[in-house]
Amino acid sequence: MGTTTRAEMDRRVPAIAHHLNRLLREDLGADDDSEVRSLLRRRTRLVDLTNRPTAETPAFGAYLYLRDVALLTRRLLWVDAERNRLHAP
Repeated sequence: MGTTTRAEMDRRVPAIAHHLNRLLREDLGADDDSEVRSLLRRRTRLVDLTNRPTAETPAFGAYLYLRDVALLTRRLLWVDAERNRLHAP
């Protein structure tokens, strides 16, 4: 948090939520995997507008939201890579 401003965090919220939403277009195997279904339910809660940080949210709350969305996005990207066998060389 010491390397950014609240205004910068606020600018990042829509972009990072958008990236998380893009993963919905991918077949992550939710029909066959309860862990993936759980991750997708968590994603739904995070990107819901009523759960996003507002101007009244403390800076640390906005930071935690961004961290949670980033970690979930990374986890879902890993699921997608494993499911589609997309590995780095």
